[in-house]
Amino acid sequence: MSALQMTTPLSRKAVLVSVNITAWSARKLDRKVTDEVNTLHKATKNAGRYNKLLIAPEHLSELTSMVAKARTMHHTMTQPWADEGPRILPNALFAKFSEEFRTLKREFAEAADRFAAAYPTFVIERMAELNELFRPSDYPSPQEIRSKFNLDLTILPFPDAADFRSELDEDTVAEIRSQLQATTAGVIDGAMKNTVERIVETVGRMAEKLAGFQPSTGKGEKAEGIFRDSLVENVRELAELLPAFNLVGDARLAEITDRIKSELCVEDAQDLRENDDVREAVQKSADEIVEAVKGLFG
Repeated sequence: MSALQMTTPLSRKAVLVSVNITAWSARKLDRKVTDEVNTLHKATKNAGRYNKLLIAPEHLSELTSMVAKARTMHHTMTQPWADEGPRILPNALFAKFSEEFRTLKREFAEAADRFAAAYPTFVIERMAELNELFRPSDYPSPQEIRSKFNLDLTILPFPDAADFRSELDEDTVAEIRSQLQATTAGVIDGAMKNTVERIVETVGRMAEKLAGFQPSTGKGEKAEGIFRDSLVENVRELAELLPAFNLVGDARLAEITDRIKSELCVEDAQDLRENDDVREAVQKSADEIVEAVKGLFG
């Protein structure tokens, strides 16, 4: 089934969503020291740059971790639309995405509040650590530091050629609609190919790890090819997302999804480590699923 054979427009199945993040980097280029180092080593002026860490990294680690989590969530629960910026969020995942993002946004705000309250202490602490490299002008004031951190969403309707209206002449409007339809078809094809790539990557990693695993013999020898519990958890997470990512209602992808759920998600990681027959069966299924899905939307 091609993207153009969709029974309903993509605008009824998804929205566009982008995650907007601002966070103080706590880094500052020291041009004076940069010039001194390059001169000392007889290097050109653009040979290197000296960036100071204005705050001890551990003080920003909580906020940095949340920023990474927000970006990962955005990428995991959406499909590509443009090269960067907004991505396609299926309506079926909108409630889940919104709930998880609201929680993360609240936690991010609370962490930013804590950082801002302790910020003057962090600056004083860093003054001693930077010594002669410390410059007060490198730092935002305590009054403005909180505004340096923000986490928010932008949600837009997916463009629909059928709803396009303009005061332009009819021929121009018809051409724009045609371009929108072609663009949408290309976006859908790209999104479906991205779904296939996710399956190949995630399920393929499971097959590879299981094939390379050898349990301990119990005679002082360690197991070979140890894998983490996340090997199974990642496949289960993918299986939950796949129905929403099947934007064209493709029966073959639906069948693959069912196979992933029934053949790869039933056993826990510990069972796969301890039971040779189970591990071999799951690995075989994973290999077969990867081969089956590679031919979709090619």
